[in-house]
Amino acid sequence: MQKINMDVVSKPNVLLVDDNPVDLKLLDEIFKDLDVTIIKANSGKQALSKIKEVDLALALLDIQMPLMDGIELAKLIREEEKSQTIPIIFLTAYYDSDLHFIEGYKAGAVDYMLKPINSSILLSKVNVFLNLDKQRNLLIKSNHKLQESEKMYRTLLDASPEGILIIDLSGRITEVSSITPEIFGAENKHELIGKHFMRFIHKESREKVRQVIERTMSEGLEQDTEFILTKPGQKQFVGEVSTTLIQESNGMPQSFMAIIRDISQRKEMEKQLIHTERMAGLGEMATGIAHEINQPLNTISISLENMLHKIPGDNNNGNRYLSDKISKIFESIYRIGKIIDHIRAFSRDNDDYIPTAFDINESIRNALSLITVQYKHKAIDLVTDLGENLPSVTGNTFKFEQVVLNLVINAKDALENQQTEEKEIRISTFRDGQNIFIEVSDNGTGIKKEDIGNIMLPFYSTKEEGKGTGMGLAISFGIIKEMKGNIDIQSEVLKGTTIRITLPVGKI
Repeated sequence: MQKINMDVVSKPNVLLVDDNPVDLKLLDEIFKDLDVTIIKANSGKQALSKIKEVDLALALLDIQMPLMDGIELAKLIREEEKSQTIPIIFLTAYYDSDLHFIEGYKAGAVDYMLKPINSSILLSKVNVFLNLDKQRNLLIKSNHKLQESEKMYRTLLDASPEGILIIDLSGRITEVSSITPEIFGAENKHELIGKHFMRFIHKESREKVRQVIERTMSEGLEQDTEFILTKPGQKQFVGEVSTTLIQESNGMPQSFMAIIRDISQRKEMEKQLIHTERMAGLGEMATGIAHEINQPLNTISISLENMLHKIPGDNNNGNRYLSDKISKIFESIYRIGKIIDHIRAFSRDNDDYIPTAFDINESIRNALSLITVQYKHKAIDLVTDLGENLPSVTGNTFKFEQVVLNLVINAKDALENQQTEEKEIRISTFRDGQNIFIEVSDNGTGIKKEDIGNIMLPFYSTKEEGKGTGMGLAISFGIIKEMKGNIDIQSEVLKGTTIRITLPVGKI
């Protein structure tokens, strides 16, 4: 790469590489308001040809690409001496193994981001790295003078939109950015500097902190871990923390840098959105609930009427008849109680629910039990093909039911707009290796190719105006993400859609 002329002011160059044109267009849209020069490529080979004579400030690389994946491309970029310090952010739609993540960081990654990309979080991260690149260029221009280096370091800390703490190896806070006291509710930096950082960690999160420190020491970086943090006045908040190991020139550990975001408001909004979506699911079940409750009540009414007529008859036959009818009454009452209890459990706030092992098939049956009759009335066949002897998965069974209901409701909406006599929604489950797969398929209107890459983005909807919030799939993706799973979508216009959920067997 050619040498930079520091006397010429130029925009920082940002490389975007993704073989999916929809994702590449979305990245281009996110970066359009930044004062940078965008270099786009749809393959690793094309990217290498475009950056031969270019100095990069940042590279965002898709992991999964044909012929040359993102990790291989990162290694080739790193072979250039001037490119060894370029921040590389990997983009991926898959939950890879820990070994794969380690391989990525060895190839030069400073961060991972999961698709679909959250534009605000990505911009926040990018701005930090662009600020670092800006400061780095200024330091090169001033011949790395110690005084100027200290000034730039302070400017970076003060300009950061996120809380930054420098923590020594004994756990003492040695430096903080200007905004950090505000995040912690402190009056000034002196309330934090010199204190042991564990003082600001809630006791429930301290073991998790120790594990993060161990991983940071061994891997050099740990990203976006949620902790319960404590302010000086003992008020608690939810923080998202990323830690980096700072090393001496000889490679020996020197200290840690922790970047902290207060995500309490975001978590509260997520809770409200999930609850809103759950209530929408309950509304969808309302007619089915009425039918399901009326059926056992009618059975009770008819049984009681028959009992009144039969009791004066033959004593032995009457007692036997009475016993049979009473048994049916109790069965019907139990059925009503089970329906009502399940609705109560489904609709309540489950954020304090401890993830437990549950049966996928049973959870699906519970979700479908209250809408089956309603869908029959709409001439929609709900077909289940549930695999036998499937192992348990770990998570919140009520949230998973919410995902199933959302997918089935979306399928129903697609079928109502489809001109076909046989309308079918098929729910199937099976195991392959260490994963369980859940598929929800329909023969509805399908999804346009250009919409598939966007439909899991918040507030994006292909439904007609006033029908749907655009949050159902985004929330479902978040729930499955909590369970360490993934959602894939295959669709063809006028032929139908298949949504596949992949969940790992066993504990989270």
